[in-house]
Amino acid sequence: MHRQLFALAFPLALLASACTYGVEPHPIGGGGGSAGAAPTSVPLSTIDTDATIAEVSFGTGAGVFVEYASGGTWRVFTSCDTKTSRYSCQFDIIVDASDGVQDFAPEGLESSDGDWVDWTDDGAVRLVATTAYGSDGLTFVTEPGATARIDVFLDDAPAPRYIYWVGDGGLHRGAPSNPIDLAPSAD
Repeated sequence: MHRQLFALAFPLALLASACTYGVEPHPIGGGGGSAGAAPTSVPLSTIDTDATIAEVSFGTGAGVFVEYASGGTWRVFTSCDTKTSRYSCQFDIIVDASDGVQDFAPEGLESSDGDWVDWTDDGAVRLVATTAYGSDGLTFVTEPGATARIDVFLDDAPAPRYIYWVGDGGLHRGAPSNPIDLAPSAD
């Protein structure tokens, strides 16, 4: 299996973004900029199959990173700008798939921070996590080649600019909307 590695360097603007406390539930579909309002159309982008995002320096920049491995396994993980801002980031992330999510597993969650991941009432998966110097995340499984919808809130606000993925051979730094649909390049 050929894996592409991409170095991630955060621009100074991301390093300067300060995070605050508090996580409030947000509606599924998140709205393209206003809580509670679902976007009329969700943009579709390609995510490169088996590409990984390497060299993330946890604690130096805020982001939600999405990867897809052939066979239907997705990985979503976080980072915060705590080394600069001195605050932790409160992430609220919902993932869903065109053919449904079959299973999921937490990654790096700490119960002492109140982190949790679970099914939503409509079969999506929701991750709520406080991230500081490390990373929190999840893996989830879909039918191979299924499109995934990623909906990210950071500190109670829609946060499409913090979504990162590798697509069409390049690193995408920010999504045009919240949520964003990602379709694997191959499977």
